[in-house]
Amino acid sequence: MKFKPATSEVATESMKTSANNTMLLKGAQKDTTGCDVSMDGTWQKRGYSSLNGCVSCISVEKGNILDIEIICIFFRMCNNMANSKYHSKHVWQNHKGPSSSTEKVGAHRIFERSEMTRNLQYTQYYGDGDSKAYDAVKYIYGGNTVNKLECNGHVQKRVGSRLRKLKISRKDWEERGN
Repeated sequence: MKFKPATSEVATESMKTSANNTMLLKGAQKDTTGCDVSMDGTWQKRGYSSLNGCVSCISVEKGNILDIEIICIFFRMCNNMANSKYHSKHVWQNHKGPSSSTEKVGAHRIFERSEMTRNLQYTQYYGDGDSKAYDAVKYIYGGNTVNKLECNGHVQKRVGSRLRKLKISRKDWEERGN
C-alpha cells in the first residue's frame, strides 16, 4: 500500500469514528444529528499569499477532528506537465481563486458533505471572528439553520489588540493616568 492512500484511509476512518462518538454522546435517535463545531484554517504561509492549506472541523463536545479539507491553489508539477502523458495523474489543484477565499471554500465543502459522510449537521458554528466562512455555510441546510457563536479566546484577543493599539495612538491617556 502506498503512503498517501494509507494515510488517507486512516484519517477517514478516524474522522468517521469521531463522528460516531459525537452521535453517541448526543444520544442520536435519528439519521442526522446536530452538533457544535469549531472551524478554522491553517496555511503554509501567513497572510493571503499561501498556495496550500487546510480547513479543519472539530467537535466542540469531544474535541476530535470530524473533517478536513485540503486546499491547493497551485501545484507546479501540474502546470509543468500540461502537455505530458502523465498530466492526468498529477491533478492536485482543487481551488481556483484568491487565497483569501480558501477558508470560506473549505468550510462550505465540509458542511456540504457533513450529512452524507458523517450523518451530522453542524448547527452551532464556533468561529474565530472570520465571518466569510460562516456566511458561506449559514444557510447550507436550508433556512438559518447554522448559528454562529464566538470563541471567547478570539474575542479577548481582538479586544486586547485593539485596546493596545488605542493606547499607543493616545499617548495622552497614559500621561493622565487612565
